[in-house]
Amino acid sequence: MKGKVKRAWLLLKTVLPLWIRTRTRPVLFVRAGALGDIICTFPAALELKKRHPRAAFVYSCLPDFASLPVMGGITPHVITESIDPKSIWRFLFSAIYHFTYQDEQSGTASSRTIIADFCRQHQVTVTAAHPRLQMNAQALQRAQSLLTGPDMKAGPKIILHLGPSWPVREWPRENWLSLVRELQGQGVIGLIQIGSSKHVELGTGADNSLPDVLSLVNQLTLEESLAVISLSDLFIGIDSGLLHAAAALRIPGVGIFGPTSPQFRFAPDSSCSFVVSAADCQGCHHRVPRLHWVSGCPYGIRCMKIISVAGVLSACLARLKSGGTKSMTVNLNLTHD
Repeated sequence: MKGKVKRAWLLLKTVLPLWIRTRTRPVLFVRAGALGDIICTFPAALELKKRHPRAAFVYSCLPDFASLPVMGGITPHVITESIDPKSIWRFLFSAIYHFTYQDEQSGTASSRTIIADFCRQHQVTVTAAHPRLQMNAQALQRAQSLLTGPDMKAGPKIILHLGPSWPVREWPRENWLSLVRELQGQGVIGLIQIGSSKHVELGTGADNSLPDVLSLVNQLTLEESLAVISLSDLFIGIDSGLLHAAAALRIPGVGIFGPTSPQFRFAPDSSCSFVVSAADCQGCHHRVPRLHWVSGCPYGIRCMKIISVAGVLSACLARLKSGGTKSMTVNLNLTHD
């Protein structure tokens, strides 16, 4: 009964008005994943829209990410209720595009970037580059005021994102503390930490704020967080949705990778560089059988622990020196400091 009520509400609230206005059934895009996954559906979605020149478009995603389809130029019509494409009344829509990729399917593993995988799934071809995002004017204005305010130090604006994420993706906190000290020793003092203490699936985690860093954690909307990134000189973070946002905003980034591999997440000419663990089990997420972080790492998350502060620092200084014009992948065989 509950499912029937939800479908009826969907019809009345979103679908029926669009159907009447355009005189054709709307098209539905569905991705229930997190920030980075949603961004990576946009190249395929933009191409798929060309197949339906008269239709209106609806995007179904989690409530936390409702602003993204607007920023990606997909549609202003967003459904944040949970939608199961298998149970929905399909006659409401002229087409339903549900985005999945190989790493999510049993017995398969990625052989291409997630963007290319989403495109392959629906028989469209685009480049593997991240889509460009448009900034909300109000969010951009607030970001500008924060980055020029009295609490902001002079020099390059460096964004830090520690998580939270699945524990196997996180770099040890003591390494972040060392990286901050090393950057400050190099004269880099405009350090800003962003993000949220709440993970969309894991809930609220421990406080991970860094001393001697301007903290905007839990102080920004998603749109404001992306606006702050768009005004920065460098983004440093773990494999996360905000790293994908940096790539979409063409901001130089340094990503720290252990269980996942950047070649399955980013195009070769991305604005981001990557520091990749030298652990033998690195990239376990893309292997079959898969060592998945939901069930825990049998090796004590060694892949992230052996990534050295010196290696990450070197990649960061190289990106600052190059002005963000050169992407690179650093494979490390060093223990942490």
